Amino acid sequence: MKLYLKLLIGLLFTSALTGCIGEDYDVGVPTAHLYNDTGDIQLTEANISWETESENVYETIEDVQEFGLSQDEIKVSANQDGALDFKENEKNGGDIWTDPKITAVLLNGEEQIDIKMDDARVFRFPSDKGNYVLVVEFKSNAGSAQYVGNILIQ
Repeated sequence: MKLYLKLLIGLLFTSALTGCIGEDYDVGVPTAHLYNDTGDIQLTEANISWETESENVYETIEDVQEFGLSQDEIKVSANQDGALDFKENEKNGGDIWTDPKITAVLLNGEEQIDIKMDDARVFRFPSDKGNYVLVVEFKSNAGSAQYVGNILIQ
């Protein structure tokens, strides 16, 4: 009886372990989201260089600022808080990003304002009113993705 119990436990353990080996942790390009008082706004993909076993994505935008300004306006108030979040690419099913590096800037002509974020990616928009292009860079072991938004600070 003990022999059968040991064989059954061994078989269950082996089956469970085999299922883990077959898992696909290969993820696609994430989507970037800006959260503010008006809700969740998905930012637009710009320059992408992403390589995984199941997907290779390359997109190039020559003039990121011009491309950003062509997007729908996102209206925010001066000194308003905002937050960035990244979600899994649902068609590829996972969000396993090993220690991504995330940076963001606001562009207004020749002016560039670095956005300082806390660990939760919360930041504050500047007090200077005007039209800006939000450029967010996401870098991970799979590559890099750039996102833009047309920000109107009122």
